[in-house]
Amino acid sequence: MLRPILLTSLLLAGHAHATGADPAPVVGVAGSTCGFVTDQRGTIPKSQDIFPVEITRIDGRSTPLDSRNRHSVQPGERVLTLTDHIDPHRLPGAAISQIAKMKRLELQRAYKPFTVKVEPGVSYAIGARLLRDRLDAQSIRDNAYWEPVIWEQRAERCP
Repeated sequence: MLRPILLTSLLLAGHAHATGADPAPVVGVAGSTCGFVTDQRGTIPKSQDIFPVEITRIDGRSTPLDSRNRHSVQPGERVLTLTDHIDPHRLPGAAISQIAKMKRLELQRAYKPFTVKVEPGVSYAIGARLLRDRLDAQSIRDNAYWEPVIWEQRAERCP
């Protein structure tokens, strides 16, 4: 019989995040030997200014180019490399062109590292929170107009 495991910790290293936005810990599937991270889950809460991201690397290794709805990872701290896919229709006109220019010129600086403490038997949905108070030219050049967040956690058994 599988027994649930209560998750008690979640690490969002190196990035500020708004209070109350973190999902509540979930019960993982007992006996699981892996966890999951995903950038492709259901309906992202855009009403909370959270938008899609693309996970391009996990612990320094490139993710597969084919579309995957989730990535299986070993439990523990995992460093994801992300790029945002914030809907330009949600941005002021000047910010749209500044962001496009920053991404074109800055290349690797347009990506962000995000450390997640993965618990066994849990899947983490990752997104980009738009920081509306940081849509000035300098913040956009510094890629500080968004932050990575975990917007949902759910129990999920390893295959």
